[in-house]
Amino acid sequence: MEESFSTRPIAGRWIALDFRPTRPVTFLGPTVAALCGVIAAGGLTWHGQSLLIVILALLLCDPLLGAWRALWFGSELRAALDRASLRTSAWSDFDDYATSRLARLRSQIRRRIAFVRRVIWPLIDSEILGMFFAGILGLALAAVLGQIAVALTMLAMILALIEGRIGTVRGAGLRAIVEITIPWMIASSAFGYFTFWSFAFALVFTLIYRALLGIAQGQGQWLAWINLLDLLVIAMLIASNAIIGAAIVALGLIAHLLWQIHFRLDRNGRGYAQHVQSYILAAMLIAAFSLWF
Repeated sequence: MEESFSTRPIAGRWIALDFRPTRPVTFLGPTVAALCGVIAAGGLTWHGQSLLIVILALLLCDPLLGAWRALWFGSELRAALDRASLRTSAWSDFDDYATSRLARLRSQIRRRIAFVRRVIWPLIDSEILGMFFAGILGLALAAVLGQIAVALTMLAMILALIEGRIGTVRGAGLRAIVEITIPWMIASSAFGYFTFWSFAFALVFTLIYRALLGIAQGQGQWLAWINLLDLLVIAMLIASNAIIGAAIVALGLIAHLLWQIHFRLDRNGRGYAQHVQSYILAAMLIAAFSLWF
């Protein structure tokens, strides 16, 4: 009889992975950013090696880095460490007045071992172990994609940890970098295409995504930023001789303005984000194809 995921297996596996759809508010995110990075690098071909790189990049940027962030946010370790830092019982069992340098060193080592045994080890739950394995798998896939991918993966993990410490509202900018800029650049670098224009478009759409996150959180002041950034995208497309693409993005800007009127009436940020995401996606794809052709 096959055991369920929630029960302890009688024998066999040591590790269980749980992949499931998250049903996000918008479909904009690391998967779309990575696909745009692939298109910008000219990697959207039907060759076997190219398809393998695309699959690995998508697996790294969305499920694995997403699992790292989700497990860190779902873990109780962050709050528990804050509480544990106020506790002194683990440090008070040893003599503070050791005379010799060697005795003081031994005392410090014993104190740290006791702190790990009494405070840290009980906090190592399934989320922390899941983060460990997600991080190992992520770095292994990044190593296949190249050294730049490894560096960007490590940066994404560090930024996710910082976001968890400062909160989702203050850390929305870090989340935008992890979910747009880094996936775009990982996918582009995997195909050896790492240019200024590719980075510039990735950065602009990261700012648009950050503005969208702010609006979804009810911060209406980000509406003006979306309009200004859309104008910047149009200017960049014109500068790269993608005139038709710039015209399409301009039509999307008009649609943005119409939906903003609706948002000012009902103040439904999540609804606004869901309605305008298709126009942002179109602009991202147009920018990516303009770099390819």
